[in-house]
Amino acid sequence: MVEPVIAWVGQKLAEKALDRAMATGGRKPRRHDLSVQGAEATSDLDITVKYTLPYCRGAKAPVVLTLRRVDRFTESLTLDMVLGETARVRLKRGRYEITAKVHELSPRLGVAPTLHAVGSQLLWLGGNGTAKACIRPAPVIVLPSAAVQPSAAVQPSAAVQPFSLRSRGCPMCGDTGVYYGLCLDHHSYIARYIQERFAPAA
Repeated sequence: MVEPVIAWVGQKLAEKALDRAMATGGRKPRRHDLSVQGAEATSDLDITVKYTLPYCRGAKAPVVLTLRRVDRFTESLTLDMVLGETARVRLKRGRYEITAKVHELSPRLGVAPTLHAVGSQLLWLGGNGTAKACIRPAPVIVLPSAAVQPSAAVQPSAAVQPFSLRSRGCPMCGDTGVYYGLCLDHHSYIARYIQERFAPAA
């Protein structure tokens, strides 16, 4: 009866030792040298983007990551990657807003890629281990030009201007590339405001 318990305890101790060795890579824990003026602690981050293109499930579509530090809006990084791979980065510690834009390449030469999907995630980066971020973008709705510019004959009067997503695009700037009814910039601003304004007290 005692031997199985001893074997179980030994197995658990071995698993913890293995996990600790894998987390540190078999080396001593990395220390942050903050003795130099302006130096900051860093943490590792793995970013994956989960999205399936409707025409090709295994397509290596280009993805543009934007890593914006929330507490310091002047700090913003851009990283190019491809769909289906993991971006492994090392960043200064803090709160980040990570935005992923999935682009669709055109088969014609000289035509710019089309924005296909976009998604974002707020992340607090401050651990000693490697943090994981998984972004699941949503398709972007691009309105046709005919719907954006209705004819004068069917335009409503100036006194009554009902909001119509089909006719106006983003209600704040009129951009035709909308994400849940707003352009990417205004959606990001409003999402950040809601997170900051209604976050539960610590």
